[in-house]
Amino acid sequence: MAEVVASDRSGRIVIPKSLRLEMGINEKTKFILTKRGHGQLLLLKLDVEEIARRLEEELAGRDVDVIVQTIRKEIDEKIRAKCPDLHA
Repeated sequence: MAEVVASDRSGRIVIPKSLRLEMGINEKTKFILTKRGHGQLLLLKLDVEEIARRLEEELAGRDVDVIVQTIRKEIDEKIRAKCPDLHA
């Protein structure tokens, strides 16, 4: 379903009521807004419960500590490469 909406002077847009009802959007709903190529914006509803469920599903049976250590090592290597003066 596509809707044409306009922004106001402050850059705000109104999500049509029919879409808010259909998607369960209320005044506390959070979104991720991402700039895409060629004048596109992508607005994603941030559903913390869904993210938690997916993480639990994807990490089931895996050693999370090993994953965290690997990510920390990768981040540390990137920092060393970009900012060698920060590490002795």
